[in-house]
Amino acid sequence: MSTQRAAAIYARQSLDRAEGIDRQLERCKELAEARGYTVVETYQDNETSASKVRGAGTAWARMLREAKDGRFDVLLAVDLDRLLRSLPDLLAITETNVAVLTVDGQLDLTSADGEFRATMLTSIARFETRRKGERQLRANEYRASKAMPNPGRRRFGYESNGREIREAEAVIVRSLFERFREGVSVRSLSQDLVTKGIDPAPGRSWSPRRVRYILQSEVYTGSALYKGQATRSEAVQPIVSAELAEEVRALLSDPTRKTTPGPGVKHLLSGLARCAICDAPLVYMRAYMCRTNLKHVSIQKKSLDPVVRAEVVKAILFAPSDTTKEANGDIPALASKLASNSATVAQLFQDRAEGLIPPDVARSQLIALKGQREAAEKALELARAASATGTFAQLRAGLFTRGWVSIADAAERANQMGAAFDALDLDRQRELVRTLLSVRVEKGRASNRVKVEHLVATSLNDDSEVESE
Repeated sequence: MSTQRAAAIYARQSLDRAEGIDRQLERCKELAEARGYTVVETYQDNETSASKVRGAGTAWARMLREAKDGRFDVLLAVDLDRLLRSLPDLLAITETNVAVLTVDGQLDLTSADGEFRATMLTSIARFETRRKGERQLRANEYRASKAMPNPGRRRFGYESNGREIREAEAVIVRSLFERFREGVSVRSLSQDLVTKGIDPAPGRSWSPRRVRYILQSEVYTGSALYKGQATRSEAVQPIVSAELAEEVRALLSDPTRKTTPGPGVKHLLSGLARCAICDAPLVYMRAYMCRTNLKHVSIQKKSLDPVVRAEVVKAILFAPSDTTKEANGDIPALASKLASNSATVAQLFQDRAEGLIPPDVARSQLIALKGQREAAEKALELARAASATGTFAQLRAGLFTRGWVSIADAAERANQMGAAFDALDLDRQRELVRTLLSVRVEKGRASNRVKVEHLVATSLNDDSEVESE
């Protein structure tokens, strides 16, 4: 006659698979009924590996605590592999002094013979785990040698096999690359994805970091990654061209690209308009205020933003005729040149500190690099101005046609240009302001306290004092 004993069941699986845990519990309960045991508790670890440490929050840890407290004296499992795969786990369960019974055979860990048998089985299980890992590593190395993508989490834009394009997502990826090249910031791209409700894939979310990762990834040009190295692959369908991806990476590496450090700029003229008293930038705190002294300058957003918007439209209308023709300036090449300049300067400082080159030689080279950098920065600024104003090139060309142009037509073109400015994202609006205007605000409440200097349409500077509300 079977002795009535209190039993517990432990069930575990590495992957969340339907019926996996349920089937284990069913088989263990059948064993308990056959032996005449009373099941007092069940412990279930889903999506939990026995090859790794199972933490304090797992059912395994709770089972060990309650076993030591004497809640049960028999532990049931389908087989030893479901219960443990490491010697530390074997030691932990041995210290509880409970008997272990598996569906495929009994293990009594309270006896020397049972402990020896469990140790041997655990070592075999550990061996199988390591051998499986080695096989996986060899398989990954083989796929890498053939430029085939390794299995893993599905990459946005591709199917689970990592080779075939998921077109609905690929359209989004192409848009990210193209819009970034056009001047839209990483932050704005991320916000736009959230606003439009684009599905980021299960368990993921949109953030500037993730968008930047996508833009920097060489996989989207049809490459396979292995240990961080990209290899062109005939098996992986490209989503964007190599040329576009190279341009985007060059822009991302440009140290001067970020016009406004820090997150979350929400106002058109924060950091761009300046205090006429101390030349400090204005920041927004319920109104635009001098950053160094709040008593210097204060102006409401509704009084400043419309004035500057109107001046931007005027600047584009009356800019020199060749301004918008430079829209094809090689921004990525200039950005890459600046990045290379910065790297060379850093290396020179290091070489000088280590005594590899004399200080006077380093100084002369640094002076030359400074001149090259300033020239490249100026060229990049002009190229960006051309790129920004290129949005309005067609409207501007339509306005300045040969022959007579009515005032009504000109006014309509200006209205269209203003609407086009409003349709831009905040980063491109700010880039236009930074490129085209210098804005200063004087102390007081006079209607003409906003002083605008045109940096491109310099013919307008005779009319640089504009009225605000």
